[in-house]
Amino acid sequence: MLSTFIPNTIAAKITLLCLLKILLTIPLLGQSIQFSLHDGSKLTDAGSAFDNENSIASFTKDGITLYLEALIDNDSANAILNGGAEGFGVNSNGLSDYTQRIDNTNGTESIVFSFSTDGILDAIDLRYIEESANEAILSFEGGKQFSLNADSALSGKDDFSINEAFTAGQKISLYISPEASQNENFSLESISVQIPENDTAILSMFVFFLLFVLFDKMRIKDNR
Repeated sequence: MLSTFIPNTIAAKITLLCLLKILLTIPLLGQSIQFSLHDGSKLTDAGSAFDNENSIASFTKDGITLYLEALIDNDSANAILNGGAEGFGVNSNGLSDYTQRIDNTNGTESIVFSFSTDGILDAIDLRYIEESANEAILSFEGGKQFSLNADSALSGKDDFSINEAFTAGQKISLYISPEASQNENFSLESISVQIPENDTAILSMFVFFLLFVLFDKMRIKDNR
């Protein structure tokens, strides 16, 4: 039964494979955006926009809005987004801690972020990741959780491949591991996302239709 739908000539098979390759590639097309908060020595424009914010703040790039909020023990009352020469993190308002990092000196600090549209979180770049376990956690609301440490980083550095889909408004939390040693800390450098183009679905359907029509014509021709 299946053999009746498979073209017999070499040319037909090559054409079919090329069309399949195009179809499989289309969903990967989209807009790549990096929200850089710190460049290794100072705050970027995005980092400066979020600096010293004690509630949900936003920054828009290429039509996509990133929302950030600082929390301590899941409460924003005494938490401030803060950055400078050392990095970008959370400052415990009125308390002594690593003001430009995410730490656990006065409680579990975290940065909760979300986006204005659906997409894929490609990668996240941190700083001061030194432990092989129990350091940073990245958690998707209602979804997966990632342990970010020296062993899971790319090339043993501070950048991490995530490749996890998110929906508009879905909360994604970056925080110090509950199992981390006291005064453990790290900072946030950048977040990279992939945003599907609006016409990607339409293009996919068009190629699928073209594939079906050509496939059917090749099958009829081969069976003559």
